[in-house]
Amino acid sequence: MMQSKKKPDWILVFIILLIAAVIIGAIIFSFHLKTPTMIETQKAPLMMTETIEAALAIAQIESQTETTLEQNTQMMESTPSPAPTQKTIGAVEFFRNHISQESYSEWIRKLSGDKTVMIGGQENKIETRYSYAMFTGQQNAKAKEFLLESIRQWVSEEQITQEEFTYTDATSENKWINIIVTFPGEVKPEEEVLFTAHYDSCVVFEGDPMKYAPGANDNGTGVATVLEAIRIFSQMKFDRTVKIVLFSGEENFQQGSKAYAAKHASDNIIGVINMDMYGTDKDNDRCFEMYVGDLSGSHQLADLMIQTIQQYGLNLKYDYLTGDAYSLADQTSFWNVNIPAITAMENFLPETTEGGCGVQDRTDFWHLPGDTIESINLPYAFDIGLAGTITVLNLAGAHPVPMSE
Repeated sequence: MMQSKKKPDWILVFIILLIAAVIIGAIIFSFHLKTPTMIETQKAPLMMTETIEAALAIAQIESQTETTLEQNTQMMESTPSPAPTQKTIGAVEFFRNHISQESYSEWIRKLSGDKTVMIGGQENKIETRYSYAMFTGQQNAKAKEFLLESIRQWVSEEQITQEEFTYTDATSENKWINIIVTFPGEVKPEEEVLFTAHYDSCVVFEGDPMKYAPGANDNGTGVATVLEAIRIFSQMKFDRTVKIVLFSGEENFQQGSKAYAAKHASDNIIGVINMDMYGTDKDNDRCFEMYVGDLSGSHQLADLMIQTIQQYGLNLKYDYLTGDAYSLADQTSFWNVNIPAITAMENFLPETTEGGCGVQDRTDFWHLPGDTIESINLPYAFDIGLAGTITVLNLAGAHPVPMSE
């Protein structure tokens, strides 16, 4: 009986111990969930520090950005907006937009007596441009006065020079005048480009040059070209200095160009483009002659004119004459003092370049009273004038021209 009573007491003790163990385990497990480990405790401050530093860095960046934006805003408010860049047009395009065959031919008509002109407020006809007549005060020979009045419409008096020279013939001493119009260069003003033509005329084989020598082709074509150049160049600027020179006395063995070349031989003239009588093209082959000579600089000028013809589609052919070039034109005066020069002239000589003009095709009215505008092939002459003028523009470094609003 005693043994049967002790068994239940042992079971009860076991149950109580089991319950206590479960309770203690639960308490330990709960405490472990709520308490970080040592490693976790050591990591926590570092993680927070990194977060703060990052937050401070972000804040600093945002602050700097706000400051920069504020400064930029203030600068934008205090600094005026830059003026818009002015639009420009290329020099060659500008020139071609302001010239026409009609404006070109108008000068030939006036210079050859085909049309009345105003000189000194009075109507006048220029019936001859013979140097002996022009500089002795003849009423029918006021070409110099007409040229000067026309040029003064476009440029200041400071740009115009009347350069007198003396020509002594077999019986007398004569004072004749070259007219020079200067466009100063802005980058290399010491380097000069000359654009030239003779403005006198003559009849030799028929008639009296003191009374009537119209010279529409010889050399109204060249003078008209350089007058149009002066008119339009007055609105332009250049790297190099451009001098447009109108010679007198060419018909008396190039007296004007000889005087100019002798006086200015030491000038830094990098090239002369001379325009002389190029209105005849009876066979419509659009071929003209270039008198190039032997100077290397003259070859460079001629090559530049050829490049101009090709680049701007002027539809011209040419004879390129060196040793067989015509010597009785104004380029020779410059060759004689070693200044590069070329002359553009119609197909005047029988000499020819392979692929060039071929059969001679010159005027029927050279130094005759029939040298009037009716004998001139105007489209042909106009394009040769363009070739010469654009060559000068490129050689002189003509600047783009501001476009008007």
